[in-house]
Amino acid sequence: MHAHHIWFAVGGAAVAGTVAKLASTGLLHKGAVAVATCAMKVDAAVTAETQSIVDDANDATAEARRRAKIDSAVKERLAVEEARIREEVTAKVDAEGCEA
Repeated sequence: MHAHHIWFAVGGAAVAGTVAKLASTGLLHKGAVAVATCAMKVDAAVTAETQSIVDDANDATAEARRRAKIDSAVKERLAVEEARIREEVTAKVDAEGCEA
């Protein structure tokens, strides 16, 4: 066995011993719980932000539909009024033309 292989074996044993010690004292478990808790908080924050984005998009879509409906109704009423005004003005011009 080469010298560097011995050091790898010694290092591996030291790591194994450290992990075993952490596990026996409960630190490994506490660390895992802390990591899981952080992951759950991140997940909740991402979920909340995603829902906020979806809600804003739904609001924008609803407002766009509302404005389109209003614009359509206004155009219809303007078309009716324009026809009425055009008839009135045409009659007036024609009446003036006869008198001129």
